[in-house]
Amino acid sequence: MQIAALYAGHADFDVAQLVAGLVTAESVPFLPALRYADTGLRKRAQWEDTWALQRREDKGESVGSIPVPPKYKKEDFLKVTFWDLRGGLDVPKERWVSYPGCERGADGSLPIAWAGWDHLQQATALAAYYLEMKESEGWEAARPQPLLAGLLELVPWLEQWHNDVDPVFGERMGAYYKGFVSEEARGHGFTLDDLRAWKPAVTSAKRERKKRGTAA
Repeated sequence: MQIAALYAGHADFDVAQLVAGLVTAESVPFLPALRYADTGLRKRAQWEDTWALQRREDKGESVGSIPVPPKYKKEDFLKVTFWDLRGGLDVPKERWVSYPGCERGADGSLPIAWAGWDHLQQATALAAYYLEMKESEGWEAARPQPLLAGLLELVPWLEQWHNDVDPVFGERMGAYYKGFVSEEARGHGFTLDDLRAWKPAVTSAKRERKKRGTAA
């Protein structure tokens, strides 16, 4: 607490606010739509195409020359802190994965996961959180959509690295989570393309700034 007071510059600091600020500065959101500007999303799509070709090549297919995707620039990210943590090759160096917009109703604190977890650990934690929110929070259909989109983002990596029969679950976890996401999305009236296309809603503050700018 003494170190925190020195960091904050005064003794009557808000502990939760200080910790939240430190965590946010060392975290990157779980979905591309929350990380990248439009230019970054286009580059991300090129990276995903390259990864898909590499996976096909790993399976023994002849895919020809695989293009080298472009490096990211600072302006490709929605926040400078994301750029500082990821850099031009978008290499994760953050401590935390954050889940903006997925907060509990009675607790507005930002949900986070340790960025050191592998893809299966992240998927297991995310699926558990999704089920908890589904059962206890009574969310409307649109609220769990980003959580399912986050699981869908992990599926290709689960199929690549975790699709042998898991000794604990006795299943191929890539195949399991692919089916889980498809079934849950269908139950909410979403297609997988709906999940891939998810973007955060424009906030009222942004709309208000845009309205004032238009009026001016």
